[in-house]
Amino acid sequence: MCLYGWQIDLIFFIYNIGDSMLDACLRPNMPQIVCFNMYPDKIEMCKNLLNHPDIEDDVQKVSTTYIIYYKVLSNAPALILGFFCGAWSDKYGRKLPMVMPSIGATFAVLLYMGANASPPSSIILFLFGSLVHGCFGKTSLISMAVHSYIVDITETERRTRKLGLLASMQFLGMFIGSLLAGVLLDNTDILTTYCIVSLFHSIVVILSLAFVKETVTASEGTVLFPCRSIFQASNFKDSLMVLVKKREDSLRKCIIALLVVLLLHQTCRTGLIDVTLLYTELPPLSWPSSWFGYLSAADNAAMGIVLLILLPILSNVLKLSDSIISIIGLACASIRFVILAWSKESWMVWVAIIVGSLGGLINSPIRSLLSKFVHEDEIGKIFAVLGSWETVAKFLALVFTALYGSTIDIFPGFSFVLASGLYTIMVIIILLVHVTARKYEEGRGSEEDGPILPGGKSENADEYIELNHTK
Repeated sequence: MCLYGWQIDLIFFIYNIGDSMLDACLRPNMPQIVCFNMYPDKIEMCKNLLNHPDIEDDVQKVSTTYIIYYKVLSNAPALILGFFCGAWSDKYGRKLPMVMPSIGATFAVLLYMGANASPPSSIILFLFGSLVHGCFGKTSLISMAVHSYIVDITETERRTRKLGLLASMQFLGMFIGSLLAGVLLDNTDILTTYCIVSLFHSIVVILSLAFVKETVTASEGTVLFPCRSIFQASNFKDSLMVLVKKREDSLRKCIIALLVVLLLHQTCRTGLIDVTLLYTELPPLSWPSSWFGYLSAADNAAMGIVLLILLPILSNVLKLSDSIISIIGLACASIRFVILAWSKESWMVWVAIIVGSLGGLINSPIRSLLSKFVHEDEIGKIFAVLGSWETVAKFLALVFTALYGSTIDIFPGFSFVLASGLYTIMVIIILLVHVTARKYEEGRGSEEDGPILPGGKSENADEYIELNHTK
């Protein structure tokens, strides 16, 4: 019973291995590519920047500008594409949005490899690769597709556990991908590592096309060639309408509140990664850079384990509601950053990571709640909005880095204290949503049998589950 939908878990796991490997490759490769453009006659020096501090500082200064270009080119198109594909996938299916990011990543990797092989054109190829990567949706698009698919095939009572399993695949994939990239970069070269990245993304495409059974039947479509209808203005409008559509019993306010919580959470989590790196390198901790890599890997692994083991216990054994589970995660995240703000010894940082691993409980219950607050034909739309929200968070996260630079002489832990305060506010928001949801549940429960919430179960869920359990 617990293995239905295993294809989606495996696909998301493999995708995140490849995606985290690509990120791990790009971080050290970006300064090298910039150096190729600045010093075309010093290619060998550019490949070993750490051994040439005389040019490293100049390269790092210029690299910061191109890092911004990279983030804009790779994230802005993905932000827009998500709104089109969300509504489209509700009508024509999840498979195309599921494979597009891996196809884009494969093409982008070829261009990144070209940037390394052709130093005179390195910057142009790198930026073009970034644009191609973004135009195929990146992580936000496949996240929309796989989460929508899981909701399509899962009944209400099992939804939180299945979404938690999917999230654990993301964390564990990131953990394995970052470690694998480190091993390959240490023992081979950047081009070999890029080839392995392409291999993982190719596997994602093959698995998606060969083993994923579509949850939206072809008869529901109204266009002979559905791909041509992706960029219809109505798709973009329909995805945005999920935010403003009138709903009963303040459900619209609940949906917006949950989206705000996820936006704040993703902003804090993304922004404080760089801050933690800088914070641990300063006295009194004075960590070498390699230690932060181990810390990030342990953080991802711990959150993945929490989702695999603890979430099913809280949801299925203790029968805690989605909102209560997410509150536990938010409270632990708040405590994590309080500990980090005053960490003077390395063991305190590791304690913060252990406590904060329960923060892995935040996303899945909230996603489950969102899927229950909307109708079945809005699942793709709400997850598209959520995916675009997460892309916006990557830009907002820069505020924490800027804030850290401004307060480092006053109190280096200020960014962590601010994050802790934001998580406390998120707890209050979820409590209010919990009260509203309980009132709505009681009202609906007294009127009718069946699903309590409008998105309780997809019409295809029973058919899919029965098919997979009778094989």
